[in-house]
Amino acid sequence: MRTFLIKALAVAVFSGGMAVTTGIIAASPAMACGEEQERSDRLASSLPQVNPGDTGQNVLALQLSLRNEGYTYLNGTGDYAGNTLTAVQDFQRKNGINPSGIVGSKTWHALVGKLPPSLTGNGAITPPSFGINPGETDQDKLGQLYNALMRVHPYQVTDWGTYEGQMVAMVQDFQRRAGIKDSGIVGPKTWNALYLVVSASGGWGC
Repeated sequence: MRTFLIKALAVAVFSGGMAVTTGIIAASPAMACGEEQERSDRLASSLPQVNPGDTGQNVLALQLSLRNEGYTYLNGTGDYAGNTLTAVQDFQRKNGINPSGIVGSKTWHALVGKLPPSLTGNGAITPPSFGINPGETDQDKLGQLYNALMRVHPYQVTDWGTYEGQMVAMVQDFQRRAGIKDSGIVGPKTWNALYLVVSASGGWGC
């Protein structure tokens, strides 16, 4: 029964419901989620320069951010190659930025800084401190993991009462995209990468 409830909650979160992750900044009740006037410049300022040819979590964050801007041909590979360069240069031209393809402060502020904190957390969301190993059955821990993963990619999992099989494969897939050893073990590197990608792509919601 508890597993069913966690699953239902995760689906509701992915569909736009209240986020369960601790520390997410909610919008004022007087306005709709994502419509507040504040910006996420604090988060944008913390993001590093990304160059063509780079790989890993920062590239994945960039790709998913651009995908939300309408560049739907980007699939979040974590590899800054041809299609990503085309999208970055087009975005830069449209925003009055030199279309060098180098993603620095100006591009991050135009792409991420403009988003409301209710969607990004604006750098204020702290990843969990616990680890998760294959065989884990704690539903609260697995719920937080599934919640974050679903905001990166709509992975399909039919059963995750125990951290094994499909759910481990989800984590390994994310780890490869983020440039992390695909052990399936969720430690600080994986949590930090997950939270960076979700934050930068405006995936938290309210």
